[in-house]
Amino acid sequence: MRIMAMDYGERRIGVAVSDPLGIIAQPLDTIEIKTQRELIKILKGLIVENQVSLLLIGNPIDHKGNPTRMSQQINEFVSALQKECTVEIRLWDERFTSRLAVRSMQDYGIKPGKKDIDAIAASIMLSEYLATHRV
Repeated sequence: MRIMAMDYGERRIGVAVSDPLGIIAQPLDTIEIKTQRELIKILKGLIVENQVSLLLIGNPIDHKGNPTRMSQQINEFVSALQKECTVEIRLWDERFTSRLAVRSMQDYGIKPGKKDIDAIAASIMLSEYLATHRV
């Protein structure tokens, strides 16, 4: 079973998924947010399609570890998603993942596009999780 990660933003959600062994994370998609209901429907499809057993959702905390203004929105989203989905959901520290995504793209000579940054940020978050949860 795979692990999926989400970098939740106000306009876009970056999504990444692990390989079946939980070793490698790769960007999967960037979803434009129209409505929460539509987003949940898309995520449910991705969870089934990719045989996901755990969903990580980026926890937007500040550099001191305090909740940010997005924290409440994400908590409400998690509550709505849990009513529609049986997959295990965990919040995970997403501090600096967008900055790391931009830096990684620049290091490879790729011009960072907003859609790419979100999916790569989700992949970085998932890579960090996988590195700390090796079996």
